[in-house]
Amino acid sequence: MSRLAGKTAIVTGSTRGIGKGIAVRYGREGANVVVSGTNAELCEEVAESIRREGGSAIGIPCDISDLDQINRLYDRTIETFGEINVVVNNAGIAVFKPFVEVEPETVRKIWNVNLFGTFFSGQRAAKEMIRQGKGGKIINMSSISEEVGTAHLTQYATTKGGIKIMTRCMALELAEYGINVNAIGAGVIDTDISMEEFSKPGMREETVKRIPWGRMGVPEDLAGTAVFLAHEDSDYVTGTTVFVDGGLLAM
Repeated sequence: MSRLAGKTAIVTGSTRGIGKGIAVRYGREGANVVVSGTNAELCEEVAESIRREGGSAIGIPCDISDLDQINRLYDRTIETFGEINVVVNNAGIAVFKPFVEVEPETVRKIWNVNLFGTFFSGQRAAKEMIRQGKGGKIINMSSISEEVGTAHLTQYATTKGGIKIMTRCMALELAEYGINVNAIGAGVIDTDISMEEFSKPGMREETVKRIPWGRMGVPEDLAGTAVFLAHEDSDYVTGTTVFVDGGLLAM
């Protein structure tokens, strides 16, 4: 049985990596999926792959750091599907660079996408869900970096710490409307974002040694958690981060 049948879900940053894995899984679970990213061709490519499997999906390009584009994303979703039930604020960027070397423009770009984008996409989602009066699910993509420090990732980890407290505050304010707000804390996931760092000699092998599960994660490892948090089974779960990290935080 399709667990998300009849629900409409926006997944930002879903043209690759974790977001794509979640979008494809949502399509298989019966949701109307809105695939979103900055590249229009890739949005349509992922949406078409979902449709080929028998799912329902459209692609809507959006730069999540631009409020006008966020509003267009939501407007077009409502025009197409009538309502919004699930939003996964997954769009994010990371740059590995020493703290003393990172440039102001890099910090602004990361914070605008990771924090600004998550905040205002979440705000628009909340407004629509309140208007609809049916509750809803907002899922913010976080990381183990909200709990542990990592060298060369200060500019990124700061945003994940912000998303942690943002998720909790949103959950408190939106509980009265039946809207759940949670985060997924990703461990070390093998995606395009991490490819450059883990292509360095020995880096991948040393990292895997520290993961109890014995391997890096893949996007599909997070998809099941994203389905749970979008489903009625998680109705009493709100204001928390669910970590998917192969046991890394247990060390």
